Amino acid sequence: MPYTPIEINRKNLTIMGVNFSSVNNFEATVNALGTVMFEGFDPTPQSIEIIRDYLSGIINIEQLDKLTKEKAYAQVAEGDIIQTDSLSSATRASHA
Repeated sequence: MPYTPIEINRKNLTIMGVNFSSVNNFEATVNALGTVMFEGFDPTPQSIEIIRDYLSGIINIEQLDKLTKEKAYAQVAEGDIIQTDSLSSATRASHA
């Protein structure tokens, strides 16, 4: 799989349109993405949201593990059916 550049906006603290409120979490995510992309990972906005939410404490390690196993980070294609136990449900559950 060839390298595909992703949109990183350091001024606005966004990666692929995903906003970060913490410079430290933003930089940690940028660095982690550089490593895993070198190994073939193709990030999606959903995967970046999951990383951001984990680093921010919105989801815990158990939720991160569950989302990873469910492949909640996968790019959603037009016409795909989205299950209700994806990222947004896990994020909502952690605020309950």
